[in-house]
Amino acid sequence: MKTFYNVISLIFQPLLVPTYAMLMLMNMDVFSLMPLVWRWVAIIGTFIFTGILPAIPIWLMMKRGDVNDLFISKKEERTMPYIFSFMGYIFWALFMWRTLQFPLFIVAMGIGSAASIFVIVFINLKWKISAHLAGMGGLCGAIFGVCYRVAINPVWLFGIVLAIAGLVALSRIELKAHNPGQTLAGFAVGFALVFTPCFFF
Repeated sequence: MKTFYNVISLIFQPLLVPTYAMLMLMNMDVFSLMPLVWRWVAIIGTFIFTGILPAIPIWLMMKRGDVNDLFISKKEERTMPYIFSFMGYIFWALFMWRTLQFPLFIVAMGIGSAASIFVIVFINLKWKISAHLAGMGGLCGAIFGVCYRVAINPVWLFGIVLAIAGLVALSRIELKAHNPGQTLAGFAVGFALVFTPCFFF
């Protein structure tokens, strides 16, 4: 089972979750009439800004020995990788706003994702909060927020993403990476800061 939990942790690591969210968004009816090239630019751009750009300094830090593993298991090693991720998310929000010209509420949710990383940086100085679950909380918050704004209620989708979030939480707990409180707190921070902006923009 440990191998299974490691695979789940790898598939749903925070660097990949925004790309999954964008894949889902680009397959919703609200964007179905947009050109296929535009939708692929949105997906690939998201992967570059929230996946590749933060991963490069993490990889360099691993090469130098500043970070021990891909999941950055030690609390003390997380500050700089989080800051690089925060910067990537800011550029991602600008990309959605200026290049893709997304509705403002979606851009605001991207800023909310960046804000969740910013909050986690400070929490992590004192307490090891789960970045995996912050990512999953952000994913759930984005899905709930977009569905709220376009007035649809795909209960099956809500059930699937919440079940995946629960599985990721279980994996992090079983791997002794976090305790239940740390996973719940991570989910709450990610969900709140991504979902809330959809009420104001």
